[in-house]
Amino acid sequence: MIKAVFFDIDGVLLDSFEANREFFSKLFEKTGYKRPTLQQYSSLMHFPMKNLIKGFTKASDEEVQRIWEMGRESLEEIYPFELLKNPHFVNEILENLEKIYQLGIVTSRVKEHIYAIPQLATLEKYFQVTIGFEDTNNHKPDPEPLVFAAQKLQIKPKEVVYIGDAESDFHAAKTAGMEFILFGEKNFLRTDNHVTSFKNLPEIIANL
Repeated sequence: MIKAVFFDIDGVLLDSFEANREFFSKLFEKTGYKRPTLQQYSSLMHFPMKNLIKGFTKASDEEVQRIWEMGRESLEEIYPFELLKNPHFVNEILENLEKIYQLGIVTSRVKEHIYAIPQLATLEKYFQVTIGFEDTNNHKPDPEPLVFAAQKLQIKPKEVVYIGDAESDFHAAKTAGMEFILFGEKNFLRTDNHVTSFKNLPEIIANL
């Protein structure tokens, strides 16, 4: 029986592709690198920030740390928040789900900035647990962040469904022993648990 629903942020609670791409482009320029091409960014976009920086720059760990810290410090200055969008029906559906399940966020984003994002600040009231990059040593596709979130709510992994948009989300959920729903236009996993709209989530969750 499902008792909790966990959400990824990027690609699920936020349509953030263009905003994140522009942020990293500005960050790399600011730190002395070229802007990534669309293909380069698309191949790295689902990685945690440090992994994305490492994958693009091929730099030393010290240099990656420097760029990462620069990104954290200058987030409010260079991040194009105006490009972020919430999916349709997100407030309505979260409000309905909260009446039945415990809700949580599990993301590779830096936790301290999550609810500084205006489009997420309005959703904070729905979530009983929020797990960000700083909360665990390992990150998706490792299951540690999801298992930690379940422990916080004192529930078993098998009582949780995770909603994500990437293969790393799928592997993290399955390794943790959780159900998984793929969110997005493309059903690249060819799974029956696939939705393109928040409006369809309650029915699929109820049938798990």
